[in-house]
Order: sequence, then structure tokens, then C-alpha cells
Amino acid sequence: MNNYLIFAILFGLFFLSGIRIVFEYKRALKFRFGKFIKTLRPGFCWIIPFIETIQIVDIRVITFNIDSQEVMTADNVPCSIDGVVFF
Repeated sequence: MNNYLIFAILFGLFFLSGIRIVFEYKRALKFRFGKFIKTLRPGFCWIIPFIETIQIVDIRVITFNIDSQEVMTADNVPCSIDGVVFF
């Protein structure tokens, strides 16, 4: 009886250590021994501990403002340039 209890506890710990949560606006890339397997969507997912790993990727659009710069055109007219970078 004692061996079954130890086995059940170890199996439960093994099972619980593989649970991962992928949050909204993120995806998880699942790798098995370093090779890409599939993309995991938001929610609970389970991986095989010590064999599979996941890499979390944010899929939201990120923007950065570029500071305003004063430039001179070819005909010597001052011009102010603003910019935004999307990635």
C-alpha cells in the first residue's frame, strides 16, 4: 500500500509540473528536445516535463514614437518630421 501511495504522489507531482498557462494576446511555441512541434493558443496546456519546453511570444502590435526632428529640404525650407514605428 505504501508503494502505491508514493507512486501516486510522484505521478501527481509529475502531472502538475507540466501544466502551463498561456495568457490572452500571447502564443506559446512548443519545442520537444529543441525542435518546434506546434503553437499553443491561450488557455491551459500541458507539456511533458524535462522533454518539452515552451517559449511565450507576444502577438500585439507595438508602436514607438520617433521624436520630432527639424530638417532642411533641398531648396532650404525648414521642415519638421515626426514618425511612428510599428512592429
